[in-house]
Amino acid sequence: MKNILVILSAILISACETNDNISPVADDVLFLVLGKMSIYIQSPDGEHTLRDHHFVAEIMPKETGQILGGTLTSQDDPAFSLPFNPEGPQFLAHGKRVMVAEELHDAHPDGTYIFNYQTRNGEMTGQPLTLRKRETTDIMPLPATLSLSQNGSVVAPDMIDHEQDLTISWTQMRGNMKSEASELDDLIFVLAFDCFGNNIAHSGRPYNEKPYLSYKDTSYTIAAENLKQGVSYQLIVEQATADVMRHQGVPGIATYATLTFLDARAAGENTCPAN
Repeated sequence: MKNILVILSAILISACETNDNISPVADDVLFLVLGKMSIYIQSPDGEHTLRDHHFVAEIMPKETGQILGGTLTSQDDPAFSLPFNPEGPQFLAHGKRVMVAEELHDAHPDGTYIFNYQTRNGEMTGQPLTLRKRETTDIMPLPATLSLSQNGSVVAPDMIDHEQDLTISWTQMRGNMKSEASELDDLIFVLAFDCFGNNIAHSGRPYNEKPYLSYKDTSYTIAAENLKQGVSYQLIVEQATADVMRHQGVPGIATYATLTFLDARAAGENTCPAN
């Protein structure tokens, strides 16, 4: 009995210590992101054009959370500082955009970066997140090739039938996996925007108790009810490594990612606004 009491006491003490270490900002923040990404445009015939390589950090709020501001600094470079600015509900800090991968690594070396930010419920000072390219990842990730199908048949990007579900499929990013050191599988995000700027589809995010995609998934379907005759769409597939570090209850995701953009259009008379 004495041993049982000792064990229970240790568990309770551990639980109290864990709760004490959770920052109030955890009520506002869903997760952080620190990453390097390659952005590609895919033509209707499947050719890819590099738009740029990019360094970016993000503070993603919970649905009921609010971010007020912040800065990103570097553990290894005291002179480095990027401000976080709002882009919708989330806050982003943008680094260099370059066309040569080595130039991005020179400007933003792998290493530990520090998130300092304020939310409605508190302030976080010194949340570290370390970005390291895996040996299985290319110097910068190559593009995925996207393909579209409806009712089991391949469809051209400019000949979508708005009365049928649209399935987007993709080739896998090399090296995507479940890292033993991470609590998440590598991730996939699918988004679609119409020509009016509406986000008509989103495949979901981790940590909000809703479905989301991982490297195990190879397709995503947009319901026909979200498509309209004569409307143009921008389809985006992001594949991302996901190396997670938690700090005071807030998960941070360090990532190397590739995004492929594909323009598509539902058949019929053009109903989009003039450029």
